[in-house]
Amino acid sequence: MENIEISEKDNKLLELIEKLVAEGVARGIKLGLEQNENEKRLKEKITYDIKLKNTRLLLKNYRKFVNFCKQATFSEKELESATVEELLDKIYCSAYDEVTIVQGILSSKKRTEIIMTHIKKIINFYIFDANDSKNDEKCRRANILNDLYIKDKKQPAMSVLAKKYHISERQVHRDKNIAIEEVAVMMFGVDGIRKM
Repeated sequence: MENIEISEKDNKLLELIEKLVAEGVARGIKLGLEQNENEKRLKEKITYDIKLKNTRLLLKNYRKFVNFCKQATFSEKELESATVEELLDKIYCSAYDEVTIVQGILSSKKRTEIIMTHIKKIINFYIFDANDSKNDEKCRRANILNDLYIKDKKQPAMSVLAKKYHISERQVHRDKNIAIEEVAVMMFGVDGIRKM
């Protein structure tokens, strides 16, 4: 094999090219890592926003879900003892796969009851924690949340809550939003804490 001689000028040019390539690769890696981190943050934010939206929806529809559980036609005992015809008569249905329909209704009722129990315990803990903190604003937020979504059969108007707590309607909205964010952390655990 022949030895190739490289002049000093060519050698400096090669070193410069190697240095430029190394810097370009380092910049590319750095930009790639930054983009990956930004995408990760965006994904976490989207996940948190979804959980916050779900918390709002669950609280907003809490009373409806409670009524659904009370009005649902079947209990497990009724399902075990009743005939398919009796069950179908109760739901005014004649379908091809009757057993699947009845099991679906029972399953939906059970899932809803579990979620409602979970929400009720979280709200009760939130109120207890607020009262225990001796922080007047936190207590007010907890009570506003309870008044809006859990207590009584009907949601009170914002003006009624504003008068009750001696604050503006806008402050009622702010307190509600802060309370929902705090409750979302309790409902969804670590995913909620990461965002906070």
